[in-house]
Amino acid sequence: MRTFISCCIFFVFLSGSSIAQTKPGSSLSEKDSIEILNQLMNMLDSSGSPASSLFVNVGIGNRLYSVKNNALNAYQNSSKLIYSPSIGYTHKSGLSLAAGANLLNEGSGVAVSQYSISPSFGLVGNEDIDFGISYTHYFVKNQFSPYSSPIQNDFYTSFSYLKNWLQPGVAVGFSNGVYKDARHKDTVIGGTKRRFYDSVTYKLNAFSLMFTLGHQFLWYEVLDQADGLSLTPTLMLNAGSGKTAISHNTNAVALFRILNRRGKIDKLQESNFAVQSIGLNVDMRYMIGKFYLQPQLYIDYYLPSLDSDSKRFSQLFTFNIGYTF
Repeated sequence: MRTFISCCIFFVFLSGSSIAQTKPGSSLSEKDSIEILNQLMNMLDSSGSPASSLFVNVGIGNRLYSVKNNALNAYQNSSKLIYSPSIGYTHKSGLSLAAGANLLNEGSGVAVSQYSISPSFGLVGNEDIDFGISYTHYFVKNQFSPYSSPIQNDFYTSFSYLKNWLQPGVAVGFSNGVYKDARHKDTVIGGTKRRFYDSVTYKLNAFSLMFTLGHQFLWYEVLDQADGLSLTPTLMLNAGSGKTAISHNTNAVALFRILNRRGKIDKLQESNFAVQSIGLNVDMRYMIGKFYLQPQLYIDYYLPSLDSDSKRFSQLFTFNIGYTF
C-alpha cells in the first residue's frame, strides 16, 4: 500500500509540472537592436544613405529563452549568467540574417546550450512608420535541460508610428516548441528493488499581442566627433494565450492507466487570451567609429493572480559589445 501511495504521489507531482513555470502566453515587442545599430551608423555616416554591414557581437546577461521576447524570458526560473556570441549581416534594403549561441555553465564547465538563426526584414528610409518582421529558430542541444529554451520557432512582426514624440506601436507574435522533463522513483515491491520513471513531453503553442509606447533619443558627438548615443525607454502591455499538450512515457503503465482514468494526469493545459503583464524596457547603445556598447534592462510585472511562492516582478539584463565592418 505504501508503495502504491508513493507512486501515486510521484505521478500526481509529475502531472502538475508544466509550462506554467514560464507563462509563455506573453511576449514583448521591442525595437530590434540591428535596427538601432543601423540608425546610429546612418547618423554617423555623412552621406546619410543606408549601407550594408557585417557585425560581430559578444553579450553577457541572464536572458535565456528568446532573442527578442523579453516578456517570455522574464518567466524563466534560472538566473545563471549566459554568454551570447553572435554574428550578422544587414543589407541596405533592410534584409538581415543573424546567428548566435548561448554558452553557460550547467555544472560541468561552460558549454553551448543552444544555437539560433534569425532572418528578418526592417523597413528602411521611412520617417513616418516603422515595420519589421522576423523569424528565429533555436537549435536546442538538450530538451531536458532547464537551461534550454522551450521555444524552437519564434515568429514576430511589429509596427509603430514615428511622427509623434511618444511613438505608439503594436506587435504580434507566435511561438511553438517542445521541451521535456523526467522524474524517477526507487522503491521495493515484494522484496525486489524497482525504479519507476516518467518522461514527459510538452508541446507548446503561444500567441502574443503587444502594445508599446516609447521614444528614442539620439545624440551624436557625445564624447568624440565620430560617436553617437541612442537611448530608448519603452512601456509595454503584454497580452496573449497559450496551449500546452502533455504526453508521458513511463514503465509504470498499470498505475498510469488508473490515474489517467481518474483524471489525475493532465493532457492539455490552456490559458485563455488575457492581459499578462506590463513592462519597461530601457535600451541604450553607444557607438564610436565601428565599435559599440549596448546595455539593456527589462523590468516586468505579472498581472494575473499568483500563488504565494511566485514573484510578480522579474528583471532581465544584457550587456553587449560589438564591432561592425
